[in-house]
Amino acid sequence: MKTQSLFNLLKVGIATFGIFFVAGQAAYASDLKGTAFSISLECMNDTTGLLLGQTSTDANGWQYALDSNKDGMNGNYWVGAAPGTVNPYDISGMAIKETATSIIVAINGNMKLTGEAEQGAAGGQIGYGDLFFNMAGKTFDNAMSSGDLFGIHFSSVNASGVQQLGVYSGVQAKTVTDVKEGYTVATYGGLAGGGNSYESQVKQGGGVVGYGDLTSSYFTNNGQDNTFNLNVIKSGNYLDGISFLAQGNVTQQLLTTGYDATKFNGTQTIAFEFKKSDIVKSTPEPASLAGLGIVGLALAGSKLRKKSIIVAIG
Repeated sequence: MKTQSLFNLLKVGIATFGIFFVAGQAAYASDLKGTAFSISLECMNDTTGLLLGQTSTDANGWQYALDSNKDGMNGNYWVGAAPGTVNPYDISGMAIKETATSIIVAINGNMKLTGEAEQGAAGGQIGYGDLFFNMAGKTFDNAMSSGDLFGIHFSSVNASGVQQLGVYSGVQAKTVTDVKEGYTVATYGGLAGGGNSYESQVKQGGGVVGYGDLTSSYFTNNGQDNTFNLNVIKSGNYLDGISFLAQGNVTQQLLTTGYDATKFNGTQTIAFEFKKSDIVKSTPEPASLAGLGIVGLALAGSKLRKKSIIVAIG
């Protein structure tokens, strides 16, 4: 009888540990829930975003945000492309995977990491801007004003205000549309500021504006600044580097993470990884989880002692 009681109470301890352990694991999944990631081209000819938690992750822990494939402005071809070619200014979407220790970002579209040759643009090319994200649940502008905006400089050829590839905090953003033949405020009205703006021209060209999981309200500060066109880091505090998993072609290294290459139809996939500890300081440590397990076993031990007393009296 005592043996059976001990067995049952040990099961209680194990179950209690399991509950706490699962709770610890869930904390990892929710560390960045609500974080808004966004990326624009240097010319602002397309922009997309992903909001963590907006949709469920797949079985491999990836969340995907699909962008409209008819909103990449391509000069005289509007949202299309020359016969037999793809539109280099179209972003297909973004995917994020959060693990216990890292964040993996994948961006898919037709734009190469080295950019698209453009004679009139600074540097002779137009490419991706920098990736931005904020965990504060604020609009882009409000996050930047309060010092809560992060940025990742991942393209060495863009016109960013920082040079070292990596993750930055306390980011101030700027536009390079003026030197990258893009949607300037003065001439076009930026993102949505008038009849020549990005959004207006997409519609004129028969396209459908999309921002992935986000809307124009995120960028325009709920309509207070429809001329938004910030797309690269102006300044920030360097935190750490990034590790590339793909720089154009989908690699086996990226597929090993469970990434589903069939989700997007762009020709180029850029993926990189960075440490979650660089931006999140509240992630439970393994020692903390072990401590929770000890608590569970301690509870079981308490019940065992009480049961032993009852048995002894009986």
